[in-house]
Amino acid sequence: MAEVEPEYSPSAGWYELPEDTREEILALLPLECLCRSRSVCKDWNALFSSTKFITSRWAEAPPNKKPWLFLCKLNSQMGDCSMVSSAYCFFTRTWKTGISLSFISERDEKVKYRAYYSGSSQGLFLVDIPDGRYTVCNPLNQTFLKLPPMSSIKLLLTKGIVAWKVGNQETYKVVAVGLSRRSDVMIVEIYDSSEKSWAIAGHLPENLEKFGLSRGIVFCDGFFYCITLNRAAGMGVLGFSIREEGTSIFTPLPELANGYTMWAKLLTCGSRILLSGGVGQKRGSSLYTLKKIIELILWEFQKDSNSSCWKEIARMPPSLREVFQRNSYFDSFECVGVGDCMCFTSGRCMDVAVYNLSEETWSWLPTPTSIDRGYGHPLVMVFKPRPDMKVG
Repeated sequence: MAEVEPEYSPSAGWYELPEDTREEILALLPLECLCRSRSVCKDWNALFSSTKFITSRWAEAPPNKKPWLFLCKLNSQMGDCSMVSSAYCFFTRTWKTGISLSFISERDEKVKYRAYYSGSSQGLFLVDIPDGRYTVCNPLNQTFLKLPPMSSIKLLLTKGIVAWKVGNQETYKVVAVGLSRRSDVMIVEIYDSSEKSWAIAGHLPENLEKFGLSRGIVFCDGFFYCITLNRAAGMGVLGFSIREEGTSIFTPLPELANGYTMWAKLLTCGSRILLSGGVGQKRGSSLYTLKKIIELILWEFQKDSNSSCWKEIARMPPSLREVFQRNSYFDSFECVGVGDCMCFTSGRCMDVAVYNLSEETWSWLPTPTSIDRGYGHPLVMVFKPRPDMKVG
């Protein structure tokens, strides 16, 4: 009688490997494979949902160390005002699609047409939806949370989201600046995900113009920063502590010669606060609009215990600036810090220029093909893939 060979299971060899080795191999999976592989078995689903694995293994693997550049824009080819997006991985040097907010509208009948990205931090997006409720979502694990109404703010001026740590627990805060119906003083309200509620964190100085705040805010070392108008000192950058109530600093924007003004944008790269200024002649009486940007200058925020100022660190070469001028109006631009890179795009151009702070070099990224060059300004954000990050 012939001897029957034992049946071989393809997974047997895999489970003979030490657990650490298996995790090191799985940590090399690209994001799209990681998300799909959660359905392979319960063990993999649990592993890929584990903050310990994501932060200590997967996020430390070479392809995943650096955050991605996230670019989104209203889809001019769609009648429903949907947003189309693409994310650039600096390790593979490719644009990736598939990050979408469609899962929100599929599960919430009130979000029939659109949901707008308005901020990001550590894999979470702050999203505006039509019913006026702000929503935090993680598109990788397709979870979302509608935040409760703010306690005092009735007219929102600007907002942002920042990752936060409470001991070993990873949480987040949503910072909102706005006005109540009873006062003209600008209120700062903060939603704390660990408390699941809003609380007033203080008020901005009364000498700031209420409608002079920039659309976006950036975060660094427990402060949020935004561009604003001080009635006495002119345009500048306000820093407001979200740790110590009432602590704020104001630094005027750099002075310009020849009567020029600037389209100014704030960004952060690690612990560095940076200002990018498109310099040109002012269009009409508006503080923010230019006829055309003739120079793009980069400054770094310098601060000690007694004073603060701006130090010029670079200028965009004319050859890069001319591409923007040729392909768009280039009277404004969007920018964001991704790791040690400052990324810029403008209007209908859809090309992305990058200044590497470490290497002090300028370069172009490949042009994303999934986003239409039609009307409308693109938004740029930094995106750190975190399939484990919880919304609440």
